[in-house]
Order: sequence, then C-alpha cells, then structure tokens
Amino acid sequence: MSSLESAVERLAGALDSLETRLTERLHELSDRADDADSLRAKARAAREQAAAASAEISTVIADLQALIAAGDAGSEAPLKRASGE
Repeated sequence: MSSLESAVERLAGALDSLETRLTERLHELSDRADDADSLRAKARAAREQAAAASAEISTVIADLQALIAAGDAGSEAPLKRASGE
C-alpha cells in the first residue's frame, strides 16, 4: 500500500471519528436545550405563582390596615367621650 493510500485511510478514519464526536456533541447539546426549555417553563410558572401570591398578600395587608384603622377609630371614640370631648 502506498503512503498516499495509507494517508487517505487515516483521513477517512479521522473523519469518521470526527463525525461520531460531532453527532454525540449535537445530542448532548440537544439534551441541554431540552433541559433549558424545561427550566424556563418552571421559572415562568414560579413567576406566575409569585405574582399571584403577591396579589393575595397585598389584599391581606390592605384588609389588615383597614381593620387596624377601624380598631383605632373605635378605641379613640370611647376615650374622647370619657374625657368630655
């Protein structure tokens, strides 16, 4: 076998090896992309849940403030009457 034939065979082997490695890498990157898509979906769901929780907390805070204001107004009235105002 001539050195040219030998070089062509080595080149063909190297190209096959490179193709195999590239295919494996593409599969790996595809898996990572799938993982990234899944993580993005989970993050989106978490943001939506956080927004809903924030809205609920805001409502509870507003209700508590109203109760506190009503309690303060109710407790001041007897004091004013007791002091003659």
